[in-house]
Amino acid sequence: MQRDFRSSTEFEAVHGFYGALLGAPGHVFAARSLCGHHSASHLYFMGQSFEGPIEAGPAVRLYRVERSGGAPERLSEREARQIRLSPDGKLLAFARQGDDPAADVIEIRSDGAVVASAALSGRIEQLDWSPDGRKLLLVVAGTAADLAGIHGGYAQKQSPEAAVWLPEVRLGEGDDLWRRLWVWNLEGAVRALTAPPLNVWEASWSGNDGIAALVSDDHSEGSWYRARLALVDAASGAARTIHTPADQIGCVRGSSGGDEVAFIQAFCSDRGLVAGLLSILDLKTGGVTTAETLGVDVTSIEWRTSTTVHFAGARGPETVTGDFTVGAATATQHWASRELTHGEWVPASHPIGDKGSLFIAESWSRAPFLAEETDGRVVEVASLAAPSAAGVMARCGTVEAFEWTAPDGLNIQGWLVRPSGATAPTPLLVDVHGGPVSAHRNRWLGRSRAGAILASRGWTVLFPNPRGSTGRGDGFARAVKDDMGGADAQDIISGVDALIGQGIVDAARVAVTGTSYGGFMSAWLPSQTDRFAVAVPISPVGDWYSQHRTSQIPEFDEIMLATSPWQSGGDYFSRSPAFHKQKKVVPSLIMAGAIDKSTPPGQAEECHFAALRSGAPSALVVYPNAGHSLRGYPEYIDSAARILWWLDRYIAKVGGAGPSQKKGEQQR
Repeated sequence: MQRDFRSSTEFEAVHGFYGALLGAPGHVFAARSLCGHHSASHLYFMGQSFEGPIEAGPAVRLYRVERSGGAPERLSEREARQIRLSPDGKLLAFARQGDDPAADVIEIRSDGAVVASAALSGRIEQLDWSPDGRKLLLVVAGTAADLAGIHGGYAQKQSPEAAVWLPEVRLGEGDDLWRRLWVWNLEGAVRALTAPPLNVWEASWSGNDGIAALVSDDHSEGSWYRARLALVDAASGAARTIHTPADQIGCVRGSSGGDEVAFIQAFCSDRGLVAGLLSILDLKTGGVTTAETLGVDVTSIEWRTSTTVHFAGARGPETVTGDFTVGAATATQHWASRELTHGEWVPASHPIGDKGSLFIAESWSRAPFLAEETDGRVVEVASLAAPSAAGVMARCGTVEAFEWTAPDGLNIQGWLVRPSGATAPTPLLVDVHGGPVSAHRNRWLGRSRAGAILASRGWTVLFPNPRGSTGRGDGFARAVKDDMGGADAQDIISGVDALIGQGIVDAARVAVTGTSYGGFMSAWLPSQTDRFAVAVPISPVGDWYSQHRTSQIPEFDEIMLATSPWQSGGDYFSRSPAFHKQKKVVPSLIMAGAIDKSTPPGQAEECHFAALRSGAPSALVVYPNAGHSLRGYPEYIDSAARILWWLDRYIAKVGGAGPSQKKGEQQR
């Protein structure tokens, strides 16, 4: 496998596929943060487009679109960070990248025009208006703060000005590592409200004088797992703890009256992927009420009114939106679907009017579109499909919800993509999601890396949701705790067995891939069964001992594995893929990002070493500027092309060498 893969037929095929799918330069192919006001005629969102070659990666810009439809109108030329509408819908707070890479700019816009702006050091990660619309709250990460795994899992760095040979020095401390609250009254200067040793992960106004915040006493990414809820005085910055959770917290939202704080409480594996129980904290009594949300694992919330919380989430294969009325303690479902989902990482919607909602919807065979929902009816405001996308998507098979039974009798769910016109058992790619507390949904095929291309070439693709996945309640998610790599692995293996038993796939042509937890599983499963002919781990964990000591999130493995990282043996040994040779020779393509701090590239090194020592062909591919899960460009394109190359050579001739590689030859 060459270092430069761009001249390969596989790279050309993937490049052409995504070029047609994502559109020409300037076409908006994806979006997030759709918002609007019921009294306004237009909506705002942040859209992604390629400004040049696809290898240069996408840009994120501010757009608006008429609610009645039409083409999106671009409103900015700098990288967009965050947007937030004022309560009356008249002002838009817009955070963008500044001219100085170490500083972001916050703008206040009225009808698209900038009426006020300010620059501040750091990266703006969240915005919130006070209920009276007079003040703006900002959560700002320091210039060297770590990003969460879903955002790349690396440390932000400023452009070096010193000699290139000078070493990087890490002390575990520094003013630029913390996240702080800032407040702006739109008339004076933006001022920092909090300071170390208080680290603020997210925050929301609670009335006009208080701020509900998720905080910790350390800036490290792993300290998020033990974060607590605090109430911060908006004048002095003084903070007092109001709730310490048993697990993790996300989506903190204070009510406009300042009497309640809503949040999601759940057993979690990743910051930014919180799915679980809608909880309401009464600030007068200190009591926390768990809302009944019709069996939905809640993933996003916003106060629709001072007494009603709008929520979105997952219930099995369904994506659901609804409202919870606090006083009456009742939930009302507004919309549910298997045919569509919404949200970037998790289901997410924005309330509009008395009962409507806004979201970016999609499905396997339908490109993202801006949608407004009312009374369960979804209206397309604007499609983000490229003109050439329909023809490409038509060749990529169809998706269906799929269920099977695990060895212990538990019902397991997932999604199955079947190629068009298949009349005989096909090869199978098993794509394991990250997390493990996350879930596959009926998402657009443009997010599947190599999956959709393989479906167009006659492959079946299984997206399993083993125990630990969201959408099945707290007990199902928590079932992976202290057993990661145990029953969850058997869930996936039994899904493969079910497909083989039904005559859908060929038992001799099964491959497994995935990123993060899915990367761990892709390295781990071949040590547990002989079902897999090829493995493609991406950003894997190979050795839980070294992972604990080199990752930015050592707290993760502490809550997922039953034993201690400070003792010999136990789960840190028995659940490490690098310590176990495969039950049969399994050709392994292992890929990682060199600046990944969530699963550092040394983990991929250990998987590669173990695969070679088992006698398997193995290739280690490390991208020098990539972070966690290889989501950036051109790495996304290049990694998909290498997957096609690897599967073509080692699935077609199972157990044998490919045409350009001898069995057991090291590739790097």
